[in-house]
Amino acid sequence: MNKENLNQRIKRLRKLHGYTQKELAKYVGVSHGSISQWESEITSPKGAQIQPLAKALKVDVVELLQGTGVTSNIEVGPEIKGTVPLISWVQAGAWKEMEEISFIADSAERYRTTAKVGPNAFAARVVGDSMTSSTGRTIPAGSVVVADPDIEAASGKVVIARLDDSSEATVKELVIDAGRKYLRPFNSSFPTISINGNCTIIAVVKQVIQDF
Repeated sequence: MNKENLNQRIKRLRKLHGYTQKELAKYVGVSHGSISQWESEITSPKGAQIQPLAKALKVDVVELLQGTGVTSNIEVGPEIKGTVPLISWVQAGAWKEMEEISFIADSAERYRTTAKVGPNAFAARVVGDSMTSSTGRTIPAGSVVVADPDIEAASGKVVIARLDDSSEATVKELVIDAGRKYLRPFNSSFPTISINGNCTIIAVVKQVIQDF
């Protein structure tokens, strides 16, 4: 059995993370052609390209250069399942009614996700502190939530919802208790909202992504 070389390792790790050659080239700061040549074993990355390449492929430099079996303090992350459009809260609020969803999805910035979601899923960046908590679950401002409108909302699920008196959607926990429904924030400083025919559940949150 032939030992995997650097060029083969780059190709394997790229596919593991679900990157296209073009996406990996953007992360590393090289041309699409450079990635293609590396994977075809025509050329190899130069010294200055190794560090950003290792970071993009989620391994350390030694692991990238020498392969599996070398001690590393960086674990390979979960596989990228696909991308979803990153939209505004106004767009999220009208997501179920929009006839031009495909147009918005195609024109919006795409956000990579490891969550298994359907074709109508989307992402939105959280604003405000209503879902920030010092204990238990928390979704701080700046987090990106990935949500799927084709999943049935159940009690205890975090959902994207829109109240009838607002054009914008909000993210809250859905609580159903003795037939009554509520939207509950994780931050106890904010009020729980009783809903009864005055709210549209847009989607169920499948993943929360935080940048550090």
